[in-house]
Amino acid sequence: MTLAELRAKLKAAHEAAKAARAKATADAATEADRAAYKDALGAAEQALALVKDAEREEALEAATTGAAGGAASGAQVLERNTGGDRVPAMPDEKMTGIQEVALLGAAAAKSRVFAGNGTFKSPLEIMADEGYERFVDTLKQRAMHKAAVRGQKFNSTLTPADGGILLPTPQSSTIIGFLRPENTFLQGGPRRVPLVGGQFNQPRGASSATAGYVGEAGKKPVGSPTFNNISMRSKKLAGIVMVTMEALSWSLADLRAYLEDDLRSTIAQNMDLACYFGVGDANTPNGLLKRTGVNRFNASATGAGAPFANPKAPTVAELDAVATRMILAITDANIPATARFAWTMNYHLMRYLADARGANGQPIYPELNQVEPTWKGFRVLVTTQFPNNGGTTTDESTLALIDWGNVLYGEDEGLTVKTSTEASIDVGTGTNVLLFQQNMMAILMEMRHDIALQRDAAVSVLEHARWGSLSSS
Repeated sequence: MTLAELRAKLKAAHEAAKAARAKATADAATEADRAAYKDALGAAEQALALVKDAEREEALEAATTGAAGGAASGAQVLERNTGGDRVPAMPDEKMTGIQEVALLGAAAAKSRVFAGNGTFKSPLEIMADEGYERFVDTLKQRAMHKAAVRGQKFNSTLTPADGGILLPTPQSSTIIGFLRPENTFLQGGPRRVPLVGGQFNQPRGASSATAGYVGEAGKKPVGSPTFNNISMRSKKLAGIVMVTMEALSWSLADLRAYLEDDLRSTIAQNMDLACYFGVGDANTPNGLLKRTGVNRFNASATGAGAPFANPKAPTVAELDAVATRMILAITDANIPATARFAWTMNYHLMRYLADARGANGQPIYPELNQVEPTWKGFRVLVTTQFPNNGGTTTDESTLALIDWGNVLYGEDEGLTVKTSTEASIDVGTGTNVLLFQQNMMAILMEMRHDIALQRDAAVSVLEHARWGSLSSS
């Protein structure tokens, strides 16, 4: 089995362990649920051990090839762990956003190790030594552009005193590409605007003006539109990945690959959760589904007008009717349905709909089984951040329909990468990780942003959906 296949197996095992943990920690969890969680953790740990063994074997193969005079392939770089001479390969010069960000973190981490050994070597020097000269030139061009825009002096080292590296705002698409694979908020395609000085203010119409056709000498219609305000203030999202100091003997390419997965899940998933369900305080965005003016539907309602006669087993007609009501709630607010509309749901709801069968066994919604699923003519975004065990009954989820053309995403600065070998890290278990004592390093990445809605009616949300949950069977 190849290293890529082993990593895919590890990812699947990790997802299974997370799903098992959700069941094991639920109020109605049984001993079987807790035992299944332990088994899933064991399987994930075994998969991790296989990945580590394969990575070590790959490193030995690369070193053996280099010693025999062969050329390294791809982004592999041969190096001596003593920090001496390196034989650079020819890495792929065109990198994705996540590869750039993770590479910066890996270089900053290695720079710290050199400093701890009494040798100063900037992250840029390290990247250039290991075959990333063209990327270093790109970083310098970005910094020069940023300095010119701000009327500042260009710092050719790009190495602030704290050892951090900053991705300038003009290249913020790098950050978006880095987060998008696991972040449905960014997949939705909100309108991006800059936060100047960390702020964005714009009046918006709360009620419309009046217009109409008039005849000769007729009076023109007079309206009195009212306004409220779109106000965004940058909120800081931070993610920390810890690595052992031994891992820093890896090549930049290997260390970058390790950081990619951890940073994507750490930052992207937390951002997804906040952008939908954030409480809207000084530190957290006001989530799209928590705003007071959005169209709300209650799937657990009973009596006349309730969406479902049986909330745990809706009929196809009831599902179609509630979807239509959610669509019309937006379009009846004079917001035309366009390709910017998209559904967002968790995997349980999506699979419930995709697996629904008619009397003859045919899929009722075959479009949900496509590579790019749709429902009722609109895209479907699937996220792990919508609960499947929420609410007082612990088996509730959420379904949302959003016009992303009315969603604003405000960006402030770029993404900052910093490292530390001295800090104490609170990992939420009650026991701090002491980096220096435990021979580890922390890589911190921070970004600032906020979100807003131009029109609250551009969002429809169905709450307390109990169909699709495993615990509803």
